Amino acid sequence: MTQTSVTKLNGRLDKLVSSLPGSGYALNVALVYEDALTWKWAKNIFDRAEKLAGSNVVRGTWWKLGDLSHPGVLAGAVSQAMRADLVVVAHTATEGLPLSFYVWVNSWLPHHLPGGSALVALLGAVERPNAESGRVREYLRAVARQGRMHFLLAEQSPADS
Repeated sequence: MTQTSVTKLNGRLDKLVSSLPGSGYALNVALVYEDALTWKWAKNIFDRAEKLAGSNVVRGTWWKLGDLSHPGVLAGAVSQAMRADLVVVAHTATEGLPLSFYVWVNSWLPHHLPGGSALVALLGAVERPNAESGRVREYLRAVARQGRMHFLLAEQSPADS
């Protein structure tokens, strides 16, 4: 991530995690990633949450985006996202995602538990903006708004990773 983007994201993430109930509370994190590169992006967020809340209280589930097309994987990912305090989406796309991603979101979002949760979007940076640029970012912002979740965004050029 770019330094400015990471600094802003970390500050907002720190504030959010610090505001969660203490003592015995488990921080549930559902992470969806595209590939090895975006897994690293998501891992940085997960490690940050563990550092802030304590590794003994952070529970993460990891879902590879391409696997969401399998019904059993999709069901598990939906179940975890419904209860997640942090939903992390890490992907290099800026213009659209696979259909299985939208099925996943539409399956958990109406049932997401209300509260101080957040959707963390770790997205590829738009290198040559056009009319379609940023559709994924705006879609995820709308998902967070609909789910009454905080929206945290960091963009990165894959070449910088």
